[in-house]
Amino acid sequence: MVKSNNPKETDSKITPDFVPMIRIVFWNSLGFFFFTFLIPYVTAQLFEASGTEMGLTFASQTLGGLISTPIVGYLTDKVSKKLLVLIGSFGRAACYILMYLGIILSSLIIFAIGLFILGFFVGFFWSPLNALISEKSHKTFRSSAFGKQGGMLGKGNLVGSIVSFLIFGVANYYVPSNIFIVYFPLILFTISNIYAGIIFHKNVDEKLTYEIHFNQVNLSSEKIIDNISIESKKETNNISPKLSLGFLIGFIILITAFMTSSANQTIAPPFFQVYLINELKVTDATLVMIIYFPSQIISLLLAPRMGKVADRIKPQIAITFISGFGALVTWLIVNSSSGLMFGIILTFDVTLAWASSLVLQNVLSRISKGHRGKIFGMTQWMSFLGAILGPIVGGLAWDHLGPQAPFIISIFIELSVIPLYITAIKILKPYMAEKIEE
Repeated sequence: MVKSNNPKETDSKITPDFVPMIRIVFWNSLGFFFFTFLIPYVTAQLFEASGTEMGLTFASQTLGGLISTPIVGYLTDKVSKKLLVLIGSFGRAACYILMYLGIILSSLIIFAIGLFILGFFVGFFWSPLNALISEKSHKTFRSSAFGKQGGMLGKGNLVGSIVSFLIFGVANYYVPSNIFIVYFPLILFTISNIYAGIIFHKNVDEKLTYEIHFNQVNLSSEKIIDNISIESKKETNNISPKLSLGFLIGFIILITAFMTSSANQTIAPPFFQVYLINELKVTDATLVMIIYFPSQIISLLLAPRMGKVADRIKPQIAITFISGFGALVTWLIVNSSSGLMFGIILTFDVTLAWASSLVLQNVLSRISKGHRGKIFGMTQWMSFLGAILGPIVGGLAWDHLGPQAPFIISIFIELSVIPLYITAIKILKPYMAEKIEE
């Protein structure tokens, strides 16, 4: 396998405003790590919620997305994607304020409402942004394009984590009873989300697609560009997949697999921190954050490299390897004997999940050109449905079968999705609007 480090080759596969466009992810993601840490910590430690209550609290976020995503998926193909992303960014800012108020007022209900609003407006953010990323990149560079987005997530997470760690750690040590200061990072991340929406709306040219950009530059001497030109002409009349029985069967299997995967990815994570505290006896909140930190950062920083690899491997092979190895990693998590071992293995687990996401986003982006918003929206809706079931099933398993039960269930589900994805990709291959020669 030959890797290309030629910057011209990379630049030829994305539009000039691609990098400015994905910078919104940096500003939006500043609070992601603190947010991910905060939900289980606050519900378990501050509100003293049961496993079932924790599951329901997590599910409230996904319920909001379940309501908004079908609407936004349709709107993405009809109205300004920039406007939808702006609404999503401002909505995330509003949710941080509600979560902060919920903590200040010791109200689990207000906190859960904040999560619900977050989920609702997240639906406005990712579907149109994913559609824009697809429109502004070449099909052979699609996993890499989404990997660059993941890299921005990682950088934002890193910077935001340092800021939130300093504020939360220092305040929790010196003034633990002053929750106004301990949870003040939520206010900072409110501001960053408002700023992100404004600069995105200002810097992105929504009308500039990859095809238009290609026609505007004269790089015909480059072989890669010649290939792109030929492929683009072949696909001119293949904007959308043919609505046949075969396509419907393949797409139904694909979105069912997405739902199952999403349920799997949310069965155990709500209980990672509780498992650390109750089972591995890591009681210091700052230490829990340090153990959890690498899994949320390293996987994202590696996303651009994983995207390049994903562009060079058949999706069926990639999914089989990632899901199989992911099941093994989950088994190792259950058998961790210390917080350090738990953190190292969890980092591998989250990295594999991101690698799987890049492969599948590539597949989704190539199904149709004219209905990308609907396809991303439909898939995300099914993922939200799975994400509602996951925490609830995990919470019930935690309460009635023991703390290891959510992890064991996750192993079996992860293995079960392999044949679903392989079957779906094989059936959909002839109907792809953007085909890639293997």
